Amino acid sequence: MPLFSLSPIVSLKLKHIWKKPNSPLLYYRRRIPDDIKPLLTASGSEWAGKAQVVISLRTSDLKIAAPKVAKLTAQHDREWEQLRNPSNARTLAQAESLLRDSGIDPAAPNEDEEALGHFFDIVDDSLPRKVRDNLQEAHEQGSSINPKRDIDPYLPPVVATAFQIAQGRREFTLSDCLEQYLASRSEKTARSGKIAFGYLMNFFKSDRSLGSIRRQDVNEFVKWLLAGEHNKDGKPITTTTVARYLNCINAAVKRAIKENELHIKYQFSSVEIPNAGKDAQDRLPFDLPQLKSLHHAVDEWVAAKGWDQPRCIVTVLAETGCRLGEITGLASADVNIDTNTPYIDLKEHPWRSLKNDKASVRKVPLTPRAMRAIRAAQALKGDSKFLFPQYTTVEKCNVNSVSAALNKWIRTRNALKESRLTCHSLRHSMKDRLRAVQCPDSIQDQILGHTTQGVGARYGQGYPLSLLADWTNKAMEAVRA
Repeated sequence: MPLFSLSPIVSLKLKHIWKKPNSPLLYYRRRIPDDIKPLLTASGSEWAGKAQVVISLRTSDLKIAAPKVAKLTAQHDREWEQLRNPSNARTLAQAESLLRDSGIDPAAPNEDEEALGHFFDIVDDSLPRKVRDNLQEAHEQGSSINPKRDIDPYLPPVVATAFQIAQGRREFTLSDCLEQYLASRSEKTARSGKIAFGYLMNFFKSDRSLGSIRRQDVNEFVKWLLAGEHNKDGKPITTTTVARYLNCINAAVKRAIKENELHIKYQFSSVEIPNAGKDAQDRLPFDLPQLKSLHHAVDEWVAAKGWDQPRCIVTVLAETGCRLGEITGLASADVNIDTNTPYIDLKEHPWRSLKNDKASVRKVPLTPRAMRAIRAAQALKGDSKFLFPQYTTVEKCNVNSVSAALNKWIRTRNALKESRLTCHSLRHSMKDRLRAVQCPDSIQDQILGHTTQGVGARYGQGYPLSLLADWTNKAMEAVRA
């Protein structure tokens, strides 16, 4: 550690700072740890093959250099830690890259014995000196050595994985499968995948290799879920939910088998679920008196406490038949009130996707009651770019939070207690209201964002907004009566 003189009587030692002879400039210089060197090669780093990191700080002033050194030190600490403990998917990719850089084909590692020997030297160099000495001593004494047990735990993850591939004992695990699946899916699908695989690994009590899972294991997993053994409360889940988890796992496994050319069976496909569908409960819509009671409850709340975002949301849901996420994730710019036909413009956003994509991208007319709620929401949001900033940010739209709050509120209204109604029931109610006024099916589909069947439905731009508004207002007249 060099000593720098700040004054005739004050000197300072700074770590990772260096000054070239006959040059006023200061440099960041840091030795690359031995275990990091092969990982830098595998990751294609600019420092691959070097013993030190040397970066000019472009200053001779220690006061300016010190914070730069601290920032670079933190950056390399972070990068090297990620190399030491990468994600499973990244570990595998870097391990295969390390083998290729050593002249080894990961799919046929034994074809070049000379390259394989060179790689084993890299593995040996990656071991801590004490471990190398102990293994050498054990070998000289004639002790049998299990590479997997005795070497793998001491190697960096990338080198250990490459070593396993080179020896033909690399196994593709559930966590490998999940990571590859998550990388190719939307945030919503990714959440479902994490839940499903989380339950599966809890069932096995380990991260099992795909090839070790048998059909009987899958059947026992289904029984385990149906019995409620996956949660602390012992509450069983419906057969429909089990089927959704299995479909998610099967899609991930099927993708892993195809993309990684694994020679194993699809153990999660066409799994029989006992009494499938028999425990399903119909989602009931609000009938006409219940819709009137809901609006009355909102009016009472507003009279006593004023508008708030949940009451705005539930009103717009009731008057449009939109999905909860479609309303909660609205941007301020999606609202168009000062037009001949007021409407909301439903489109994809980074924080909120839409179901059924093409059909869901649509303009939905607003009734007078929905407009009052929208105007109240605009007053509440302040200068936010979101109509409902309590539940929506640039990262995500928190539908689960608003759903829980609204469902609890709905079920505690005097006329709606014990009804099992939810905020999603309002979407079913709009369908019934439109049916009641004999609205054509194709117009219902455009209002609700459903896909209309038939080739003809794909022609043209759809019905004009003013016509949609006529039918929506006609459907809600009975509620206002």
